[in-house]
Amino acid sequence: MATLICTLEMDKEKGLTIKVEDPDGKHTQTVTIDGKAITLEVKNDSDTSTVVQKPDAVTITCKTFTLETDTIKLESKKDSEWRSSGELKFKSEKEMSLTSNAKLTQKAAAGASLTSDANIQLKASAKLELEGVMSKLEAKDGELELKGSTLKLNGTSKAEMTAPQIEVSATGQLNLESTGEANLKGQTTNVKGSPVNLG
Repeated sequence: MATLICTLEMDKEKGLTIKVEDPDGKHTQTVTIDGKAITLEVKNDSDTSTVVQKPDAVTITCKTFTLETDTIKLESKKDSEWRSSGELKFKSEKEMSLTSNAKLTQKAAAGASLTSDANIQLKASAKLELEGVMSKLEAKDGELELKGSTLKLNGTSKAEMTAPQIEVSATGQLNLESTGEANLKGQTTNVKGSPVNLG
């Protein structure tokens, strides 16, 4: 191991400075206590990391920050902000929850996806809106159910319903009406009722 150079400087104006230098490894560790802040600095030829502690703030500046512990709790009495100039990942080996006591907003400038290997439930105590320039709702291998006290299907230009078999049933009155031409066509067409009124 190379011989270290250790210095201790005490100055009534500059404070206390403790420095340890490794000339061969080109590493320098410095502790500075100047009466206003405590500064820890570790540097070599290419990188520098610092920890600055003041009465109202602690600032850590480094290339890589790693924290390993059994339990982590982060709490702020005012606003919090988490920003990454690169990729940001959240991962949990067990359950994960994201809760807001006020409004929750999620936005992506590119694509967004929500995927689950089990069920997904979307629930609103008030109005629920799904909107897109082109929208598709599909149940690939099962039943698709739309249910409400009032069910409306509205197409501003055209509405189509296609299936090998279609059933329309009403326990009360059933109205089929067109302000233009109405066509009813089938290989076999049955009209039944008691009575049946045409015209």
